[in-house]
Amino acid sequence: MSGNMLTIGQLAKRAGVTIRTLRYYDKIGLIVPSDYKEGGHRLYSIDDLIRLQQIQSLKFIGFSLKDINNLLELSVIEEHDLTRSIAFKKRELIAEQERILQMIDQLDHMTKIITGYEKIDVKLFCFIIHSILFEEENLNEAQEKGSIHNFRSEARVKIDKAFFSMFMQLKKLVENDISPESEEAFHFCSQLTNLTNEMLSTVEMADLKSALPFDEFNILNPLTDEESTFLRDAFAYMSKKFGSQ
Repeated sequence: MSGNMLTIGQLAKRAGVTIRTLRYYDKIGLIVPSDYKEGGHRLYSIDDLIRLQQIQSLKFIGFSLKDINNLLELSVIEEHDLTRSIAFKKRELIAEQERILQMIDQLDHMTKIITGYEKIDVKLFCFIIHSILFEEENLNEAQEKGSIHNFRSEARVKIDKAFFSMFMQLKKLVENDISPESEEAFHFCSQLTNLTNEMLSTVEMADLKSALPFDEFNILNPLTDEESTFLRDAFAYMSKKFGSQ
């Protein structure tokens, strides 16, 4: 038995794959151990390592394991097959790159929204994340061109940060046991109404469903039952007060 033989663990480490992967390759006949030691433990040669590196190279550009097995048996490949596979892999990587850049934009947007607060309500933050991801996944290309849907625009950052601030204020009002019929609550409702009207003025009617802070598909709710009740009672009081004037 040659001293150059590698155990399955050594081969896995050298090639940067898992032992489970090598066992699977053995099972389908892609890489069969060159020898076995006592107890049936697999042993691999340097040629096996070279074959594994070839498999990894072909797998990287998108060839299936079945295709790789055939290619290694033939030892040659048609230029158009190789070019086509490379082009396909490139498209995959570009799509992945775009997805990563989109995620970076989303993370930057979230950071801008929460900047300035020492403590962030977890329920509210999860609601924001879910809303952003839902909007990205469900808006069509035409909608994304509008400023309200463009996470890179200052207008979008401004309005989302303002809504976040309002929700944080609402939670503080309830936490401090402020009455929904107080001047403080009245002022809050007026601000929220103005902010909502400002947001609605920036979007087309067809976009309102996706632009509103709440929608029927967003099962996450940033408010507790107590906060929802406060908000409802505060707006009811505001309507009553305006009606009596």
